[in-house]
Amino acid sequence: LRLVHKKVVDTSVVFRGVNGRKFSLRHLSNVLLQKKIQQGCGGHCSTEDANAALVLALRRARRGNSFGLKEGARRQAIPIVFQNVNRAANGKSKEFVNFAERNDGSCVCIGPNDWISKYASDGAHHVLSCESILNSMSMAVPSWLSSDKSSKRAGLLWANLRCEDRSTDGNCGWKKEVIKLDEIMKALVDRVPHHTPILLLFQHNHKKALALTQQRKAANNPKATCGWTSVQEEDWMKYMEQSRHGEAIWIGSACPSMCS
Repeated sequence: LRLVHKKVVDTSVVFRGVNGRKFSLRHLSNVLLQKKIQQGCGGHCSTEDANAALVLALRRARRGNSFGLKEGARRQAIPIVFQNVNRAANGKSKEFVNFAERNDGSCVCIGPNDWISKYASDGAHHVLSCESILNSMSMAVPSWLSSDKSSKRAGLLWANLRCEDRSTDGNCGWKKEVIKLDEIMKALVDRVPHHTPILLLFQHNHKKALALTQQRKAANNPKATCGWTSVQEEDWMKYMEQSRHGEAIWIGSACPSMCS
């Protein structure tokens, strides 16, 4: 209501987070008091809300700022971290400087537009859109790592190549993706210098698991009108389990200066 009164303690103001973010009474009670409120479908219980707000305010008054939500550190995009390491090399140890010198090239990010805007829009020198591994732009990965020209060689390359078979002709789309992946892998092995460390990570059904998680969260909201069936729960658990398992492959040997 934006009312100001000298005798009113507003928990949304007292427990305001970073950048002025406000938290609901329900969230504060659940996290700080380990007490769930506002669980019914018939609206809020004023007595329950008042009791929770009173306990929160009293504990804050007694314990001070130590009684509050512990917000995690702001996540930084990989390109920003890469640039910060290079800038911080001045005056640091020899190993630190060597790392910066070896990676004193462009920061390149290749992937779908939604991924780029979320993780790689800040700090990258070159941003290339590639919605699928079948896109010709996917071959820019080995090209940026193998170029003889320093201006065209990446100091750090971060790519997200999606394999999504949306074809209607059986396994044709899947087979094309496997062939393309083999082509990229062969180019990485044959063309990229062996002292360049390359880490390949494979994750299964992440996009599907993320979409179902968002649907499940919305359906579990007490105010939601849509339900969540046992079949949907089984599908969600299946895709979550698949997305939690993956493979990691290292290509290349250690840098010569690191072996001495």
